[in-house]
Amino acid sequence: MTLRTHHWIAIVLGFSGIALGVLVPGGPIETRSFSHIDPITLGAFNTFLTSLVLGSLLLVYFVLKLERWAIIGTAVCGLSFLGVYGLDLAHIFPVSPDAMPPALLAIEILGTIVSLPLIVLTIQAFRGEGQEQLAATSSTPSTTLTFDLLQRFTVLGITLIGLAIIAFATRSAMGL
Repeated sequence: MTLRTHHWIAIVLGFSGIALGVLVPGGPIETRSFSHIDPITLGAFNTFLTSLVLGSLLLVYFVLKLERWAIIGTAVCGLSFLGVYGLDLAHIFPVSPDAMPPALLAIEILGTIVSLPLIVLTIQAFRGEGQEQLAATSSTPSTTLTFDLLQRFTVLGITLIGLAIIAFATRSAMGL
């Protein structure tokens, strides 16, 4: 079995999402304090990071389904990963008076490196340089009541998980 471009995109995207996800403030890796940053700014940044992680993990499914919009979304995620890691590694934002732990530094360097092939692979897939044919339009949603309810509960569940992560990360980063 050979892996096609969309399989590689899904693997790299999933890895990138998980790698960023383990860096939640208050967890075992991100131990720096950001209590000097405005809580609104920190909350907005944590909302962006949480959306990037959860969105990346959700996109894996749609990339495997060869949805064209998911490839575009993946390119945006790849650029976002590169930007987030680059800003932190360059000590631009978020800046902490605490030193960056070695594990955090290693994951951020690896995440930066991995974001580059993710961007290249998505460009290749979008240009049609992979072996697979991307769907020209998104698939039509099912109109059955069961599927619609499942979608709604899934979105609600992911939203609640996201809000819990944002609240935890923001409180932890503020030292509360």
